[in-house]
Order: sequence, then structure tokens, then C-alpha cells
Amino acid sequence: MTSFDCPICVSGRSAGYAVIDGYPYFTCAQCGSIHIDPDVIAMLDAGGSLVGDYTEEYWQQERVGAIERASGVSLCRAGEAILYCRRPVRRFLDLGAGPGFLLQELHRLIDPSAEIFHGVEKYPPPYAASCPNFHIGGIEALEGRFDAGVCIEVVEHLTPRMLDRMLADLATVSEPGSLWLFNTGMPDYVRNEDPAYLDPRHRGHIISYSLAGVTPYFEAHGFRVSALPGRSFGFFVEFEPSESPEFDARLYHPVPENLSLLQRNGLLHQASFEAARSYYYQAAYMVRTQWALSLDEKLRGDARAPSR
Repeated sequence: MTSFDCPICVSGRSAGYAVIDGYPYFTCAQCGSIHIDPDVIAMLDAGGSLVGDYTEEYWQQERVGAIERASGVSLCRAGEAILYCRRPVRRFLDLGAGPGFLLQELHRLIDPSAEIFHGVEKYPPPYAASCPNFHIGGIEALEGRFDAGVCIEVVEHLTPRMLDRMLADLATVSEPGSLWLFNTGMPDYVRNEDPAYLDPRHRGHIISYSLAGVTPYFEAHGFRVSALPGRSFGFFVEFEPSESPEFDARLYHPVPENLSLLQRNGLLHQASFEAARSYYYQAAYMVRTQWALSLDEKLRGDARAPSR
């Protein structure tokens, strides 16, 4: 294959990117997503697997990373989702909760009565946490609706068809105005920060979705997609939102109930806020830097131009 229709955005053309563990990956010239061979995508949609349906071997290699994320970056992402959400968070869902370690930490830190936080996982490992509100199955196994949630290191495992089905189900359990934070390695992250992120045989990472590539799938189910400033590894969406605040308003003027929830644990509140703020200002710094560099280049060009 030299080039072909992108299986993600359909309207763009994909061409070769790299061969990883014997599997060709391609990148779309239009949406920018990076994806595995379309024949593999078709095989997965037909019920096949590259990592054995997430068996014990898969989960054993993920165990250390899951423990580290649950007490670190995943906690920050959950805190950020609460901080950004523009409705009071009374029910929160970890979508694709893996072993449930993040859910366990959230109960321990700010929800000891397990009234707020839930997790759902189709293929939990044998060492999965034993804690309240850990639901085994798909989204269809859940009851009620949710105000916010996270989906951490999940969508890179999903074909476009799988993603579309998940979003259709997610819409059925989303309250209007609910906010969902998705953590996943996007193309800039793969290209510039972690080329080994795409990993078909061990971690099952088959697609690096770009924001342009993923947006139509969310919009088809009533979600508005927003970039996370300064992040090459995530975005957030809102279901049928009624307002459009600037990002700094979400950061500095959160919903009072959500601020109170985070402040049940001072360290979690501070870590979530500082993580959000640091990326936000890093993004602004990069914009100013690019402007200054382009201005400098223009001035140099003007100086080199012959006078008339």
C-alpha cells in the first residue's frame, strides 16, 4: 500500500509511518492520526486480538504502571476533571478502570463512604481491587448517570468502530454538561516524546488519535471536544454543554461544590490545580516564543533585503 483512505477521518489519505513489531503503521495527511494497518483494524472489528483479549500476561506487565498511575498522574487527571467540570460532581466514573486502583485511591482520599466514585472495566485482572462501585462489564452494565469522569489509556486500544460504540454508550450515562477527560498519547506525543508508545503486541496500542480525527466521533453523539492547553496526551469533552467558559475560568473559578470536593484532600487539590496551571502557562509561553521567533526571522529578513 502506498496511500489509501484514512480509516479514521475517511476523507484524508494515509501513507506509511513506521513498522512496529512487524506491523505497518500509517499516518493521515489530513487528520494527522497514526494508525495500524487497516487489515488489522478489520481483524479486530471481526473479534480478533493482538494481545490475547487482555489475558493475565497482559495485566501482569501493566501492574507496576497501574499502581504508579493510580497514586500519581491518574489522580491528577481525575482531580482536573472535577476542577474543569461546570456542574456539581455528585457521581464520577473511571471509564476503563483496569484493576480499579484509581477508584480505590479516590475512595481512600476524598470519598471514604463510596458515594461519588465508580469504575467500570470489561476485562479486570486477577489482582483487581476489591472495593465498592467497581463494576465489571461495559458501560451498559451501569445504572444512573454521571457528572464527570476520566478515560485513561483506553482509546489507543480502540478501532474507530469500537470508539464509536463506546461513545454511543457513554452518551446514555452522561448528564447534560458532564465532563470527561481522556488521557491518551496523541500524534505530537508519539512523534516528539514517546515513539515507543505505539505497541501492537504488548500493550495493544494501535491508534494515536489526533484531535481532528477524534472530534467527529464525539460530536456525532452530542459531545463537544476541547483541547487541554499544553498537552500532547489528552483532551476533554462535554456532553450537551450549556456554557463555554474560557479555560482559565475553569481553572481559577471552579464550581464551588467541586472545589469543596477536591479540598477534602489538600494535596490532591494542590496537585491537580498546579498540574493544570503549569501546562496552561507552558502553552502560553510556547505561543509567545513562536511569535518572538517568527518576528525575529522577519526582522532578519528585512535587514538582509537590499534597500531601494
